[in-house]
Amino acid sequence: MTRTALCFVITSLFLVCPVVAQTGETPPTAPAPPPATPEPEYPIIRVGVLSYLQYDAELNRDNFNAFDVTRAYLNVNGQLAENVRFRFTPDIRRLNDSNLAGSLVLRVKYAFLEYDNFKIAKSWVRFGAHQTPWLDFEESIDRYRVQGPMFSEREGVIPGSSDLGLGYFTPLGKYAEVQTGVYNGEGYALAEANKYKSLQGRLTVRPFADRGLLNGFRLSGFYSASRFARNRPRNVGIVMGSYQAQHVVTTLQYVTATERPLALAPREFDRGGPSGFVEIRQGLSGWALLARLDSFDPDRSIPDTSQVRTIAGGAYWVQWQRSRFALVVTNEQVHYDAGSARPQENRLLVQTLIEF
Repeated sequence: MTRTALCFVITSLFLVCPVVAQTGETPPTAPAPPPATPEPEYPIIRVGVLSYLQYDAELNRDNFNAFDVTRAYLNVNGQLAENVRFRFTPDIRRLNDSNLAGSLVLRVKYAFLEYDNFKIAKSWVRFGAHQTPWLDFEESIDRYRVQGPMFSEREGVIPGSSDLGLGYFTPLGKYAEVQTGVYNGEGYALAEANKYKSLQGRLTVRPFADRGLLNGFRLSGFYSASRFARNRPRNVGIVMGSYQAQHVVTTLQYVTATERPLALAPREFDRGGPSGFVEIRQGLSGWALLARLDSFDPDRSIPDTSQVRTIAGGAYWVQWQRSRFALVVTNEQVHYDAGSARPQENRLLVQTLIEF
């Protein structure tokens, strides 16, 4: 029995010792670190297109109808360094005045340099012809700029979504954001007319951030302070509540403006009114129904001069990662009070949006 036990011990040592020896000779190696992400080769240039095509049938102007190109952008976006970007966008549109009336002309709408993450993540500073604080923000909620300008631009309260100047945007945590800037005040289509600049700012608050269905509710305020000349103000204020969800988007706003554009005008003009918009949709892609109601008084001191615009129709959207297409069909009517000499308007619009 002793001999048997001794054989068992010797056999066990022969089996175990090579494993121990191998473990001591080649210790386990640490996993290799992942390869470092290579620095991108700057500049990075992306070219895109945005176009609006339409068929307009005027239902109360002797059945006048026309095909037209209402917007054509060639967007050139570039990244020069990690936090430095630029954008150059010529705008092709039809002129309605001057000796070139009726012609499609090209002019620069956006041409700016941007520095990202200025002091705070997701903030930026822009210099040049770029988006002013209000219209670009509203168009990010109401995606139907293809149907026509937003309320304040359509009524001439804001001269356009782009102007030359210096702008700054910063988020304030997840509950708010601020965009502000100083601009010429004439819009990108006109040269500066005087020494006065337009100081503009927007504050947007999301009081129910990350709270389910209430997450899409926002309150926004905008103000622009400027002058046509000394003692001739050019001030605009807007307040708006908006809600965005997968199947519904809605806005309700009120615009007020105090202006004295003409030197011979005996007084200031106080004008403005409310506007509401709603979209019921399948999602970013699919069918959608839309409706909008604008009520605007161009001079509150004179009775019976206000106008009401109604827009109603449907759309079909196709959305991809970097491109989208829309077919929009609407009926637009404008009703003027008895004090206005302008005829009533009624038109059928068939429009397409192509963006890539």
